[in-house]
Amino acid sequence: MSTAAALPLLHLWIYNHPLQGIGDQLEFFFLLLKQQGYPVSMGRKPRQDALNVVIENFSEVSSQTLIDFCQQTGKRVGLIMTEHLDLHGSELLIHGERLWNDNDYMPPAVQVARIKNLMDCVPWLRAIFVLGDLPQLEGSERMFPGVPVRALPFPQLPMIDVEQQMPQYDFVFSGGITAFRTQVLQKVGASHSLAHTTEFLPRKGRDQLNTTARLVLNIPQRPGWRWLSLMRIIAALNCGRATVSVATEDTSWIARCCYQLAESEWEGRLGEMRTDWQAAYLQAYERYELMRRDFLAERGFPSDLLEYWALLEKSRT
Repeated sequence: MSTAAALPLLHLWIYNHPLQGIGDQLEFFFLLLKQQGYPVSMGRKPRQDALNVVIENFSEVSSQTLIDFCQQTGKRVGLIMTEHLDLHGSELLIHGERLWNDNDYMPPAVQVARIKNLMDCVPWLRAIFVLGDLPQLEGSERMFPGVPVRALPFPQLPMIDVEQQMPQYDFVFSGGITAFRTQVLQKVGASHSLAHTTEFLPRKGRDQLNTTARLVLNIPQRPGWRWLSLMRIIAALNCGRATVSVATEDTSWIARCCYQLAESEWEGRLGEMRTDWQAAYLQAYERYELMRRDFLAERGFPSDLLEYWALLEKSRT
């Protein structure tokens, strides 16, 4: 086991993203790594003296930038995977559906280009990381042969004192707008006070909006969407808010600290949730902390992989 002084530096190379679009992933990564004792940095350029980690979402240009760096230096990079990509038999699924599915969340051409550019980078990946347990990446051993897929366990979060807070609204939603989400928001707004935005907000703006309401809403992009938004739930807890998810029945680990209301019942039960929002937050926070500890005990932290990666890179210097 490495001593704390010998732990390798991890560098989040964020050249392929606008900073405001990945605030939640950055916070998860930095919180966790620092809590585990690792030095971390971030920048628009890679570092020769660090283990470089990137966040998935490549264009033709940005994928080539990664490949060029690896070819020139002999280094490999770690990849944080963000999209739901699964291989069932011989069929590749994105967001649980076949390629070229027409939807208002990610256009078909964007789906295919994103996957193609990712696959171009696979030979240059040292590892693929998942934040918590989503996305599940079923069939990953065949999609990414020879590349280990490891979970980065949930970070510890601070408990927020909400006793002095006086929210203005019952519910808040800050996700992107789709046709299904619009339908749900119209139904919620007909019976409850609701704050939401049609524009993308950076993390600080989203956090400020969250604190104006008693509870944060999670709404799936479309009917049949199977997964909760892990980052939305953690962001809400960081603001002293519990999350109520409408029309979902997810069984991932983060579901333990989110109140899910099924498609058949959410309209009738939503009003019950707003009554004691402070207790709802405290219960959600306690469940998160128990879940975090259980997940760490079961999955562990990938210190072995990071040690091995660091040794490989030292051998090439």
